[in-house]
Amino acid sequence: MSLILGHAASDIGFLVADTLLSFPNEKYDARKPAIERFHALKIHILTPEIAVAFAGNVERALKIIRRLQEDLAVDSSVSAPERLLDLSRELAVEKSERFRGDCEFLVLTLGVEQKTLARIATNQVHYATRAYIGDPAEYKRLRGLTRDYDGPAKRFFQDPDGKPQTAIVTDGEKEFEQVSTAMERLTDQKNSETVGAICGCVTRVVDARISKKLEYMQSGERGISAAEGITGFSLLASNSETRGIGIYYYGWNAGLIFVVGDAVPCRKETATTIKQFVEAGKSKYGLSLEGVLW
Repeated sequence: MSLILGHAASDIGFLVADTLLSFPNEKYDARKPAIERFHALKIHILTPEIAVAFAGNVERALKIIRRLQEDLAVDSSVSAPERLLDLSRELAVEKSERFRGDCEFLVLTLGVEQKTLARIATNQVHYATRAYIGDPAEYKRLRGLTRDYDGPAKRFFQDPDGKPQTAIVTDGEKEFEQVSTAMERLTDQKNSETVGAICGCVTRVVDARISKKLEYMQSGERGISAAEGITGFSLLASNSETRGIGIYYYGWNAGLIFVVGDAVPCRKETATTIKQFVEAGKSKYGLSLEGVLW
């Protein structure tokens, strides 16, 4: 199972997802060395204007997303929600056991005139301002962990020319912060067998303020103690050409690589330093990972 939430309004469009994969006959154990088997990139930015999130049968969903990615490369005017629905129906007759099982999707699109969010499930497309896919019980828990917005009323940033700007935090931006924080709280509790993320590293996609395109968000934490040495993580993003994210864990001397459209949901890369990790992301997978590089 999974949990992905989406929102599309005039001021913002975003998707927030966990990364955990659950198996019917194998329980997740964060101490297992094959941790990469239990995590996946569940939001795929296929173009700067279209992102697709999935829940359900992983291999089937990824195959459908790759097919859509290929179609969009040929014709960018393809309706992603309608094409996903067609591909889901086509794969419904797939005889291979690997591709059996339901999956559902959220599609966030930045249109010329408006942002749209579509939910594709049970052979139907539904458009909404807010929607989720995944575990309904965990969604209820997440709503219980959602708190009132207590961040700043204004944001200060630089425009592409380097000039300082001030902007009022919109209601949609406040909701993005609330949903992101609630998802981090939910995964940090580690009480669920269907929803989770290592160190609360949830995946966040939003139409960025400066580029006005869909981007993966970055984050990072780092600490040091006599008992554990250097701890923490850096969630790095590649938002051009080959898209995806990389999460480097300092105490692990390794990280996880997630590539958009990859048939492999997650790849482990051993690296003594974060610089080596970033270099591996570029040389092996074509990712231009950027973010906190302590």
